Amino acid sequence: KSRGVAILIKKNTPFTGIKVVKGEEGWAIMLFLEIMSQKMLLVNIYAPGGDPTFFYRLNAKLQQFNDIPIIMGGDFNEVLDLQLDHSISGTNRAIHSLISDFNLVDVWRVVNPTTRDYTFFSHRHNSYSRIDLFLISRSLFGDTFAADIEIRTISDHAPISFTHLGILGLERSRNWRLNVSLLQLPEVHTLVKRAISDFYKCNPKGESDTGLLWDTLKAVLRGKLISYATNRKKERLQKTSELEQEIKDKELALKLNFSLDSFHSLQYLKYEYNKLVSQKVEFALFRVRQSYFEAGEKANKLLAYRLCKLAASNNIRLIKNESNKQMVTNRDINLTFKQFYSKLYTLESKVDISDIDTYLTDIKLPCLSPGDRDALEAPIGTSEIKKAIETIKSGKSPGPD
Repeated sequence: KSRGVAILIKKNTPFTGIKVVKGEEGWAIMLFLEIMSQKMLLVNIYAPGGDPTFFYRLNAKLQQFNDIPIIMGGDFNEVLDLQLDHSISGTNRAIHSLISDFNLVDVWRVVNPTTRDYTFFSHRHNSYSRIDLFLISRSLFGDTFAADIEIRTISDHAPISFTHLGILGLERSRNWRLNVSLLQLPEVHTLVKRAISDFYKCNPKGESDTGLLWDTLKAVLRGKLISYATNRKKERLQKTSELEQEIKDKELALKLNFSLDSFHSLQYLKYEYNKLVSQKVEFALFRVRQSYFEAGEKANKLLAYRLCKLAASNNIRLIKNESNKQMVTNRDINLTFKQFYSKLYTLESKVDISDIDTYLTDIKLPCLSPGDRDALEAPIGTSEIKKAIETIKSGKSPGPD
């Protein structure tokens, strides 16, 4: 209520923001954008209770985006199904007028036409209602194949979600990096020491090239750490999934037959769930604190750090191929680049090898002296490796190189 509403977009999503419109007192925000060559309007609202003029004012603001597909979500503070209302309020009329004017549909109700489920629990009245909604343009509904009310864990409102095929296909490659927080666990220390010991038992020193041995050991340790982290994540996800299912079952039973004992049991399950989820939040906060610690009190350095990350995360949103057709998915964009540069660097005429030999023969290239060559080819000593390791900052993991 004090901070207003927001629209969050995953940082690797290729989109172009065209216009932002903010409502009064933070009750609404509109983002007109283009994503994968498709223009649409995202709207997030927190409707004040018992104020039908809010939706009339919202209707007026939306008029400037006529004929633009709309995805509107938020807390409407009003149910839509008139069969469940004791009387038709002024707010309800305003919402239905908005839906009619912009040809919107309640996506969850259309996907689940006969299901009774709720998004909000009123502690004051011990009652449930569905007041959190996604309203989307009918033109977008054809590409929608899922809409769900998620479990209510932390807030008294349940999260709602839907999947739209038009914004799928944003796949991206990932580079592996060591999760340095694993190095704080004693069992990981034991795992790494045992892996190193077993490795040198199977690969005695002196029988293989030192560089090859080192690269092989890194690959082995990487595999061990990935395996450990994957199992740890699976266990956490399994426990989280089990708790979510228990909460869902308890919530469903409570909706059908409310009792104080069942309510207290549900609150305990939510407490256990929040403890589990907090571990992930703590790690995210650790990463944020680390970034601010590195930047110190230099505002310009912190800003440069943020802008650098933003620039690195922005990828190519679309290109046109030789047929002037727009390519929007990463796979199609990469294929178009491959075809273009393959054609660009394919020689159209045959090359005379004798011309190349003559050219290379006439080039006067500098040569290393025997002393410099011997110094470069000399084995890397233990003292040099130790000195290099000591200069590495703690709490950092090396990159893929």
